[in-house]
Amino acid sequence: MQTTVYEEEAALRRMEWRCRRGMLELDLLFTPFVKNHLPNLNHAQIAVLDELLDLPDNILWSLLSTQQDNHETAKKQVLAMLASS
Repeated sequence: MQTTVYEEEAALRRMEWRCRRGMLELDLLFTPFVKNHLPNLNHAQIAVLDELLDLPDNILWSLLSTQQDNHETAKKQVLAMLASS
């Protein structure tokens, strides 16, 4: 089944909404990330971001602040994009 442009736009809006977090620190990282990177992510990166957004805020902050090492290359790429935003 092919997705329509409308469905893809709706999925991006849902992802943008999910990037709004309960921690100010995360919001400060996600706001520029959504603006600068979200529209350009490929399907694999969106899947990784979706997986990261399922994490509790404290775990996600640990990953982003490099307090917790993550060895998965795909996650490292998206985390690096988030951290550089």
